[in-house]
Amino acid sequence: MAAACSKEPASLNLLTTSLSFSNEGGTQEIAFLTNQSWSVRSGDSWLTVDPSSGSASDAYQRVTVTVGGNASEQARTTELTVVAGELTGRVSVTQAGEPRLTVAAFRAKKADKTTWYKLTGEIASIENEEYGNFFLFDETGFVYVYGLCEAQAATNDQTFSKLGLKVGDTVTMMTLRSEYNGTVEAGGTTPAYFVSKTAGEYKLGRKVSSTKALWLELPATSASDGQDLLIHSFPDGSRNYAAYWDYDNLVSIWVAYPLCAGNIGTGERTEKFTLNPLLSRDKQPYLPTAYKRGNAGTYDRGHQIPSADRWSYRVNLETFFGTNMTPQDKGLNSNAWSVLENKVRAWAKHKDTDTLYVVTGCFVKGSDKYVLDADGKHVTVPTGYYKALLRRDKDQGYSAAAFWFDNKENTATSIQKSMALSIDELEKKVGVDFFVNLPADTQKEVEAQNPADAAWWWNN
Repeated sequence: MAAACSKEPASLNLLTTSLSFSNEGGTQEIAFLTNQSWSVRSGDSWLTVDPSSGSASDAYQRVTVTVGGNASEQARTTELTVVAGELTGRVSVTQAGEPRLTVAAFRAKKADKTTWYKLTGEIASIENEEYGNFFLFDETGFVYVYGLCEAQAATNDQTFSKLGLKVGDTVTMMTLRSEYNGTVEAGGTTPAYFVSKTAGEYKLGRKVSSTKALWLELPATSASDGQDLLIHSFPDGSRNYAAYWDYDNLVSIWVAYPLCAGNIGTGERTEKFTLNPLLSRDKQPYLPTAYKRGNAGTYDRGHQIPSADRWSYRVNLETFFGTNMTPQDKGLNSNAWSVLENKVRAWAKHKDTDTLYVVTGCFVKGSDKYVLDADGKHVTVPTGYYKALLRRDKDQGYSAAAFWFDNKENTATSIQKSMALSIDELEKKVGVDFFVNLPADTQKEVEAQNPADAAWWWNN
């Protein structure tokens, strides 16, 4: 009698085909059954296996997989290859990224001098380029960063400029959660320090020499007058305001914007005077602190589009650009001019107003007065200020009014008819052609109106 013997076929049976780890890492096992000598391979250093090889067995083989912490916000994935003779099996391994701390969640933390947080967001505006003071935002809100350094430091070593950060970049930092006068800040007495960045770009503005946009608030512009139009938008792409920039005098000759209850919004005054991303620092006033005395005394950093006309946090920042500031007499800025600003908002929010188109301007021709910015650049002190208003009512009818103030103390507590003039009169006074996008016949009619004779402006 003859007997035949045959070799048992090679086999590999994986009990585990996938592993999933939290960002904190840890250890888990994979198990498999094989009648062959085996090894487990992985090309990624963020995990280890033990043992990494073994012999055939009738029992399940068990291999421990150890994964370290994942400090990145990005999840990571790899594959383990189990090789048994000529057979292979694969086990997928994934690890979650570190949960991102949102700006809102950071703001909700308690002030703490020892707990460090990783915070990521986009730079919205930069107030101080030496110390690294800027606004950081994400989809949940904004926070002011008081000091960012290249590496961890006990005090601010002014290394921010080495980082090459600009508005629009996304930056990740380690920071304490601090407060100043009740306002939440990142950084503080102990500055934040840099981790990484992703280059980006400023998305809410563009610079042009002139425009043919048919926005009703726009005065005439020219491509040959040496001035540029700085156009700023809301995050949804709709227009916020436009500023006509005078490089010689370092002021916007005028700032034009639509105003209604819908675009005034809600929020808080950000209160930090920052650089406009559309211009280099040498082409605009650098005003992290008040104007320095030039040849004409001290002046306020006066807004042209008021902060209170744009409360939404992301666009309120942009009302504090140096290009929206002019040297304004404190006795005007805090008194009659403020009264006029409040009145303009009330007219814009009136139940019968559809939109109020506003041009706020300053007049610098003939002025020999100047103040200094933080870099020592001369900024011309205007001789006067004006507002040109075009009101469209809910029935699509138009009316217009203008107001003029000399740049000196004015303590008036109400807006009076003697302060008003027609648009035609204002055009002759300041040399600006207003509301050029109205139909010609409508423009002629409304610009000739004497607002002192129009009851609506005084009864509302």
